[in-house]
Amino acid sequence: MAGTLTLSGLAAGLLTGEKVIGPLTDTGTAVVGQIQDLTLASGDNTLTVPTGATHIAIQLPATNSLTLKIRTNLNSSDGGMPIGPTGFVKLPLPSGTTSVIVNANGTGGAIEATFI
Repeated sequence: MAGTLTLSGLAAGLLTGEKVIGPLTDTGTAVVGQIQDLTLASGDNTLTVPTGATHIAIQLPATNSLTLKIRTNLNSSDGGMPIGPTGFVKLPLPSGTTSVIVNANGTGGAIEATFI
């Protein structure tokens, strides 16, 4: 049985009106059903990827002034891709990914990671 993750939303207040986002659905190869909460510390914050996970969705802090960057163990020497500062990010996990690293330039707030 495969797990699924569906995200949808609405961008309101745009010059052209509203824009519906999604639904965006990712289908995994197994039911992982794991959620990890992580309080952000300055520097690298590591999320361990559960066995069988193929995608991650991260809910970022509702209010955030930190600069956040994301990378995996597969490119640990990379500076990371900027994310946020608020909202969510959804990414596929390449084969061989064992950890996702969120780098913060300070402390504060928490993130919630959902794996499928």
